[in-house]
Amino acid sequence: MLNFSLFIAKRLYKDPGSKKPVSQLATNIAIYGIAIGLAVMIISLCVVLGFKKEISSRIIDYGSDIQVLNMRSTTSTESYPINCSPDILEAFQNTEGIKIVQRTSNVFGIVKTNTDYKGVFFKGISPEYDSTFLEKCLIEGSIPRYSHHTGTNDILISQLTANGLNLKLHDKIYAYFFDNTIKVRRFVVAGIFDTNIQQFDDNIIYTNIYTVNQINKWDDNQCSTLEIKIDDKKTSDEVLYNILETIRGIKDVDVSDYVVYTIQQLYSQIFDWLKLLDLDTIVILVLMIILACLTMTSGLLILILEKTATIGILKSTGATNRSIRKVFIYYATFIIGRGIFWGYFGGLGLSFIQYNWHIISMDASKYYVSYVPILFNWPIIIAIGLSTFAICIIALLGPSYIITQISPSKTVKFR
Repeated sequence: MLNFSLFIAKRLYKDPGSKKPVSQLATNIAIYGIAIGLAVMIISLCVVLGFKKEISSRIIDYGSDIQVLNMRSTTSTESYPINCSPDILEAFQNTEGIKIVQRTSNVFGIVKTNTDYKGVFFKGISPEYDSTFLEKCLIEGSIPRYSHHTGTNDILISQLTANGLNLKLHDKIYAYFFDNTIKVRRFVVAGIFDTNIQQFDDNIIYTNIYTVNQINKWDDNQCSTLEIKIDDKKTSDEVLYNILETIRGIKDVDVSDYVVYTIQQLYSQIFDWLKLLDLDTIVILVLMIILACLTMTSGLLILILEKTATIGILKSTGATNRSIRKVFIYYATFIIGRGIFWGYFGGLGLSFIQYNWHIISMDASKYYVSYVPILFNWPIIIAIGLSTFAICIIALLGPSYIITQISPSKTVKFR
């Protein structure tokens, strides 16, 4: 069965002879308005999701998903040990949702060269430490093979520290540690890394856990932190509860001395900043949808006013207001669909170019990344297009009522 309104709408849309300069301009403005609005929404979404994933993954790679600390370490700049004996490590490794458990020990010291000095934290890492993140950030040198039972003088320093102290690969430096006495250690720069996160790069030097434990006068069954990486299928809150149950079940541990934090709690300022990006994205989406609706509404009004004579003829031949309104809704649907097509083409095209070639760069010292990251979330991208289409159609229902006010006698008389 022939759909009268759809048939007329197709004839009006496809017939180039019926498109006057004014209506053609209105159509183009509507198409470009929708296309630009949708493209901006897609690019904004991909950039924000990329930022959140890239920065949060860097922080999690550095400090793991969850950390178990001595409670006194949270209220002091000094590091206090926790028990990390083989039995306790096994208990954590058998906890549901935990993928990796790795020991680290920290000590504050001052590194000195012939011309300068700097206060840093030495982070001693164990043999089981997942060095994937460090390997990705490594600029020069290599990551030493550390042992839990023998010391080494090889260290990894950041590019920021290397520049500040004028150090190069294989350079020797002295470090001073203060307790009741002054302890001096000589280290060799085995590698230089750059995480692009200034608060890490400016304060951390990696070394062997055995060396740090010696400086702290701790035994092999002690460490500053148990860094825990969780299974991808689990959430931090789920595993956090399991860890607390594990700690309560360990008989030789004084539970009151232990505290468990998620990485979001430890670095809440960074994650709070990432949450603000969600608000920015919502504001952009709302503004762009409003832009698309306004351009489409104004375009439809121009088309209706220009097709006044056509509306009069249709009414004089028996067409109802409802069927004529449907003609222009269909007409507008074609325009909206074309605008959405070009919006997807432009938004996804530009995002794809940035995703592959990183054309737009950024100041890593301020934004933690050296380029604008992109992440495609296809369900949300598709939902944005469908939502834009639906909202624009709904927004056109009101202006289309102007058709009911058009009188056939007046419009046909002056044709």
